[in-house]
Amino acid sequence: MHWDESPRFLLIASVASAILSAALGLAGIWDHPGYNVAAAALALLTAVLGWRAHERSTHRRLGRLQREHLVVRLRQLPSPIEFRVVAVPDDEAVRFAQELLDVFVEGGWPAHGVYRALPANAASTGLFVAVQDGNFPSEEERRLLLTLSEFGMYAVKSTSPKLTHPKALELLVGHRPTM
Repeated sequence: MHWDESPRFLLIASVASAILSAALGLAGIWDHPGYNVAAAALALLTAVLGWRAHERSTHRRLGRLQREHLVVRLRQLPSPIEFRVVAVPDDEAVRFAQELLDVFVEGGWPAHGVYRALPANAASTGLFVAVQDGNFPSEEERRLLLTLSEFGMYAVKSTSPKLTHPKALELLVGHRPTM
């Protein structure tokens, strides 16, 4: 794990930097003026760490190891005849959908581009794995749901009228769930 992957670590570092900045600012009143320069630099670092922590806590992203292992796992699965990655009209969802698309393509799945979700799905939250007919779920759907759950991405079963083949799959990336 990189130092900037954990929002908790970033917030702790941000608070520590703010405290040190305040201490140096107070020390600069009585002592050397260089303390004020250091305090200003630490105040800037506090803002950068806080922004990064906010970004990490509000944007879904696969970690390096999670991505590598998911690619290996996808290569072991039989790929469906057709695979679509769809995202709701939200910048964060589209970025995460693009990241997932890259992983599936690297894993050898037949995916091309991120598609816009139907208006009926625009308010969807989380991940959905869709098949053409929900009454006859495919083995590919079951395996994909299981694989995603192994990597902490829990998806809901769904159907999609866009799919043209019974063994085709669609992964809908909805808005980021709020806790």
